[in-house]
Amino acid sequence: MLPVPDSGMSRSISKHNIKFDFFCDWIEGSILFDKNEDEFSMRDIVDVLIEESIYEEPDFAMEKVLDAWQELERRLQHIAPRTPFSITHSRLKRVSPWQDVPAHSFCVLLSLAQCYKGWWNSVSGPDYNEQGELFELLTQESLKEQFLDWQIKRTGSSYMQSIKLHEVVHQVASWLGRPTKHDINKRAKSSGKDAGLDLLCYHSFPDNRAGFPIYLMQCASGQDWDNKVHTPDLDLWQDYIDFVVQPQKAFAIPFALDEDDFRELCILVKGLLLDRYRLLAAARYRQHWESPILTNRIVRWATPRIEQLSCN
Repeated sequence: MLPVPDSGMSRSISKHNIKFDFFCDWIEGSILFDKNEDEFSMRDIVDVLIEESIYEEPDFAMEKVLDAWQELERRLQHIAPRTPFSITHSRLKRVSPWQDVPAHSFCVLLSLAQCYKGWWNSVSGPDYNEQGELFELLTQESLKEQFLDWQIKRTGSSYMQSIKLHEVVHQVASWLGRPTKHDINKRAKSSGKDAGLDLLCYHSFPDNRAGFPIYLMQCASGQDWDNKVHTPDLDLWQDYIDFVVQPQKAFAIPFALDEDDFRELCILVKGLLLDRYRLLAAARYRQHWESPILTNRIVRWATPRIEQLSCN
């Protein structure tokens, strides 16, 4: 298995002192990325927890492993039949190399950044632009697969080339066939490079009239994702573009949320929420939905990070 995370896994004697989502991601990351083992059992996980002094009592540790097993089964149900590992009553077994499930592997790797902060800081450095762009592209391709008759447009900058906000506004207005507000160049100066907008999602009608559904989406892939929950600011965007009907918000993250956390985040977002398994549900429509270009970029980006993680 991968090394025990350096965050979210504290010593547990009379109560469980581990972050459950970190725990499940560690198990999922181990079955995806461990180069030495392609299967392990519940008992193997308990043994590691005892050896690393996270738990003292095997039966107490097994309680949490059983909970994690149920969560992993729930996760796989959302993406079947394209599951990179199988799960029985007591064992996990890898059935596909991580390179064959690039979107899944990428999202899990981003989640592990929260668990292994030392590793992540050493492999990523201060520039997260390519990571962010890859996640935007992944989200765009997933939505195109799941919403075939919608337009899913990336806005703003790439990690290689920046674009000014007023240019983004004009681009969005042009796609939607709506006018911008007066003095847009002045209005858009003080709101950041993209005002929290990463993807524009809309479904227009042949009559070319206003009043069709529009979503303004933020794609948050970093560890500070919770600071972006309230973006894009719809009031700000309505100050830029004459929408006629107010657009809705959407928010995408590569992390797996349990049912309670998902519901709470939906309330905070006040709109459409896509977590890891809503994004990966594109596999239910077409198993290998990632484009070759995106697949190659993810594999190239992820390979050195996974190699270093496995060697820790």
